[in-house]
Amino acid sequence: MKVLVTGGSGFIGSHLVDVLNEQGIDVTIYDLDAPRYNQKCGYVRGDVNDLSRITSVTIGFDYIYHLAAEANVNRFYESPYYSNLITSNSTLNVLECARRNNIKRVLLASTEWIYGSIIGDENDRITEETLYAQNPDHLYTSSKIASELFCKNYKTLYGVNYTIMRYGIPFGERARAETVTPIFINKILNNDEITIHGDGSQTRQFIYVKDLAEGNAACLKQEGENQIFNINGCEKISVIQIVTTLEEILNKKAKVKFIEDRKGNYTGRIISSEKAKKLLGWEQKVSYRDAMERYVKGILK
Repeated sequence: MKVLVTGGSGFIGSHLVDVLNEQGIDVTIYDLDAPRYNQKCGYVRGDVNDLSRITSVTIGFDYIYHLAAEANVNRFYESPYYSNLITSNSTLNVLECARRNNIKRVLLASTEWIYGSIIGDENDRITEETLYAQNPDHLYTSSKIASELFCKNYKTLYGVNYTIMRYGIPFGERARAETVTPIFINKILNNDEITIHGDGSQTRQFIYVKDLAEGNAACLKQEGENQIFNINGCEKISVIQIVTTLEEILNKKAKVKFIEDRKGNYTGRIISSEKAKKLLGWEQKVSYRDAMERYVKGILK
């Protein structure tokens, strides 16, 4: 089995490559950045928007994981045109090269953001059957929804199989410095002030990146073909709980400043990953607290 991973040198992609390597799968990274973590895999330097190159490179491959995209919502706001090119437009390129080369399946990295800021009872469970946000409040959300729709279109029109993986909020080793967990860690260690919008009670379902990578790999199973899966943590973690957990692990008190809540900020909803457990046998293995301890221990080495 030959598998290509676009964005395979990045945070989530590099962990996915590790898991696929452990399973004995022949993996090639397609990325503008070279692999950083000494994986035993192939590497092709390439742009996901270079259709000619990615088409020539993927001849003879069986599966493509498409993880390359703009992951920073702030950069999406600052540079919407370019960010969309490397997110939804790149998905079209990957699907088109899959069509031309008879790739067995494209596995798309999507996000729980596609559900939007849904209004309703916090205890209502969101499943893969829940509708997309009908009035997306961010370009990032719209671009991810477009990417998912392109996958469905290519299946309907050209028979290109897909799997859509809707990620929770990942954290752990190799995380980008501008994400919330490393920001909080650095501020506590440096005695800098942490700013929290609202009272910090809003929750999210964080997922340890190694668990997320295992979920990605599980989606290769035949049961994952032409399916959508939430790949998410099962614990609701509040913003203030992130701080208190880090205080305990670091044995250091944080300086916290509470400011006015963001307009439209929602308290959090329960996003279910039961479908992935039922069809793929995947579920979160590492608790939030244990994963955070592992992560911090690695940083402090």
